[in-house]
Amino acid sequence: MTSTSNPNPDTKEKGDEPLQPPNLTTEQIQQIIGALTGGAGNTKKPKIKERSTFHGERDQLRGWLAQLSVYFKGVGWETEYDNDKIVYALSLLRGDALKWATRYIERQQEETWENWDAFKDELRRQVGEIDEQGAARAKLMIMRQGYKGATEYWNEYRLIASQTGMDEATLTYHLMRGFKSELQDAWGMDGSDSHDPQFVANWAIKKETNMESIRHMRHGGITKEKTTP
Repeated sequence: MTSTSNPNPDTKEKGDEPLQPPNLTTEQIQQIIGALTGGAGNTKKPKIKERSTFHGERDQLRGWLAQLSVYFKGVGWETEYDNDKIVYALSLLRGDALKWATRYIERQQEETWENWDAFKDELRRQVGEIDEQGAARAKLMIMRQGYKGATEYWNEYRLIASQTGMDEATLTYHLMRGFKSELQDAWGMDGSDSHDPQFVANWAIKKETNMESIRHMRHGGITKEKTTP
């Protein structure tokens, strides 16, 4: 019988050589560890979209700053990191806003802010609404629901209303004034005299939904059962 053992124990056969670990990057190693541990402690966060640039449109500054607040919260800059926030905001300025900031960026003028809040205040003074309250009141008085749904109209309305300084009764009046005529008529028939804008908005949204359901039903949205002769 022929022996299959290696006659020379000092000589290693090809299959006896130890396996060499592959060259893996740190990212690949982390992925493997995550897969072996079921991803524990390695949950991926959703990618935060970069903010859009700001060109100095005075009526858009408030929304742009709100977007920045969301971004800073997403990347962990909600508190502190004031200098990073300012540098990031400056990098997004274009047009008239950049013209204002250029003298500070080039250090031709001393910065007038010491933190993020102070920077925002200066930005509002330079490229924000000149008369924020007056501009908001003017917009509010000409706002109309038009082809918008009650929910969309209310969301736009209350954003502007928060800048007007008007009392609730006045805000309710202008809110109702902007609704479609069918909602105005329905409000009159319901006989409510509330001066709370939120109450009126909730009523309008619910009433509009009911009206749409009735219209859908009247126009054959619900199929009638066929009866056999």
